[in-house]
Amino acid sequence: MGAFLQDKARIVLYGNSSQQIGAGHIMRLLALAQAAQTQFEIVFIYKTCSDLLLQKLHLQGFSTHAINSPLNRRELMDLKPTALIVDDYYLTASEWRILENLDIYLIKLDDALDNNTFTADLIINPAPNAPVDRYKQFAPTATLCLGTKYTYLRQEFTLCGFIPLAKRKNLLITLGGTDSKSLALPISKLLLDSFPEIEIQLLLGTVHQHQLLLEELQKEHANFHLIYNPKSVAEIMSLSGLAISSAGGTLGELASMGVPTLALITVDNQLPALTSPLNNTWYYAIDLRNFENEDSDTSQNQDILNQIKEQVLILWHDTCKRVHMSEQARQLVDTKGCQRIIEQLIIGLKNKMEQQ
Repeated sequence: MGAFLQDKARIVLYGNSSQQIGAGHIMRLLALAQAAQTQFEIVFIYKTCSDLLLQKLHLQGFSTHAINSPLNRRELMDLKPTALIVDDYYLTASEWRILENLDIYLIKLDDALDNNTFTADLIINPAPNAPVDRYKQFAPTATLCLGTKYTYLRQEFTLCGFIPLAKRKNLLITLGGTDSKSLALPISKLLLDSFPEIEIQLLLGTVHQHQLLLEELQKEHANFHLIYNPKSVAEIMSLSGLAISSAGGTLGELASMGVPTLALITVDNQLPALTSPLNNTWYYAIDLRNFENEDSDTSQNQDILNQIKEQVLILWHDTCKRVHMSEQARQLVDTKGCQRIIEQLIIGLKNKMEQQ
């Protein structure tokens, strides 16, 4: 399909990471980059990005480039992009005007979290309730990739085989790249008290703010395991009979591996998981935005933790229900979402070139 393109035409991918933003934007751009790398030259650009994520991108063979804020036309065009993929909630209206006026193919990763309007050649939103009418209204000429068939999954998920849920003995805690609410320690303690015989794994992307306390907990409990930046997150998930997860992009990964999940809403941009028609099917969502992330033993915090404990106890001891949840998840999400997106991108580039 890419034969019409010049050799290794360049795709520039723009996103950011930080303690506040998390790692999700960079990780889903990475999934798209992996799907496109055989046909395109890939360059990641960012205003802010953690050293750990930059190292991950470099190990994958991708170039990275820090850019100024606000975005400006000269700096972007100096990169000579054929297409630009944008994943940023916080672009200003003037920055969007700059992007829209570039003479390149523009792709927007969108989550419909605000009322800002923009135009793009290709808009992607994997949510099952993506607002198609809204997109058609403010971007009537855009190609739309909407729904779970366009879930962003990295290559490791295409390589990992399925393990029947009945053979999975691990309980997984995965709270995103930053754990902004500092939930890892209280949830780990909660589960260790409730499940002293079950293998509990805490997946961490980087050193945690409660690192020493978590390491002490691991020493005290033989069934508690800290896992840092593993070679394959997919393999960890494939061995999990239940997950307690932040409700970001990790949900799509867990669905592809058929992991029944308790999804924790910790920030506003995860609210689509709470309002989604999929809530209470293969996952259950709990709103934790009011959880106090300081070392606080408030009644509100305890009520939230008790709610988590109750749901985990119900799910873990109901294997039939978890098997059904696992089957529902795997029917919704396969591993070809990024491939489908890149195919649409190539078609769009070809059409754009023919019109010029």
